[in-house]
Amino acid sequence: MKTIDKKYKVLLALCLIVLGIFLFAFGSLFLSKPKYQIQEQNVTTPHETPINIAPVENNLSLEEVDLGLKNENLEFLDKNISEILNLHNKNNDVNLSQNDQNLSYDLNTTQEDLNQTKIEQNITITPKEANQTQAIKITKKPKNTKPRLAIIIDDMASHTHVDMLRKTHLKLIPSFFPPDKRHPYTAEFAKDFEFFMVHLPLAAIKYDKAELNTLHPSDDAQKIQQRVEYIKEHFPNVKFINNHTGSLFTSDKKAMEKLFKAFGENEFVFVDSRTIGNSKAKILANKYNQPYIARDVFLDNEDNIAYIKNQLKQAVDEAVKKGFAIAIGHPREKTFQALVQSKELLDLVELVYLNEIY
Repeated sequence: MKTIDKKYKVLLALCLIVLGIFLFAFGSLFLSKPKYQIQEQNVTTPHETPINIAPVENNLSLEEVDLGLKNENLEFLDKNISEILNLHNKNNDVNLSQNDQNLSYDLNTTQEDLNQTKIEQNITITPKEANQTQAIKITKKPKNTKPRLAIIIDDMASHTHVDMLRKTHLKLIPSFFPPDKRHPYTAEFAKDFEFFMVHLPLAAIKYDKAELNTLHPSDDAQKIQQRVEYIKEHFPNVKFINNHTGSLFTSDKKAMEKLFKAFGENEFVFVDSRTIGNSKAKILANKYNQPYIARDVFLDNEDNIAYIKNQLKQAVDEAVKKGFAIAIGHPREKTFQALVQSKELLDLVELVYLNEIY
């Protein structure tokens, strides 16, 4: 019984092997059959024409499928390329937009820089240009911050006076008498000076040595006008005129009004020597819109060097106190000696002309 079972098992195994071989062969043949059919259909002799049309139609169908797939692939590639190009163009547009913005910013920045440069340039402009721009006004500091002192030397009339003044080598202001028979060359002497004044004789309350052509309060406006025009004729460049004596004239308001009117018509400025305490010069200066300029210290009421030095010290102290002062002296030997010997004292101030102040 056991022998029979073994036989069946062997037979069954052989059958299974044969069946497997058969199935393998059949499967191979089945899978390879379309290929053979296609090859057979494509192979023709010169004397034969294909009879079976159906396979040809199947072959065309496959080609169309292949073409369709290729077209789809091409469309897919075109689509991808188009998207890539569009994305690239968008990126370019974004970059261009950013570049435009940057360029606009650069242009705006450049314009702002130019405007800033103009503003900075408008800060270093002149006072006349400051009225036409909104630039910040810059006030220049004085080169010299010392107190300033003007020293006027009255009664200048001769060549000797001129020489004595020049030898001091100090910045002094000569004030010349108008030309007359006693001192006919004063106008010529004045031409040699950078700055000078005219010393106009006015009537005093009590003075025995009055100058020729001294003006009096009783003189009419025409006579005063003619006298002022005479000065203008001989000293065409003069601006400042101070009084010689004049205690009577300067204390008379009507007389001073006639004088100031004539001064205004000839562009003169009156400097009050203050030979009297109740001078009306300040009142008339305000009325005629002129600066009130007045003497602070007389240097040489006494012809003594020590006295003159002391008076000069008072003038310097006044300049230090107020910032500016005026002292008046005369062309005398001791006056000039005192000035030269006081150079250290004068170093405390800056000697100036009146046209540097007014």
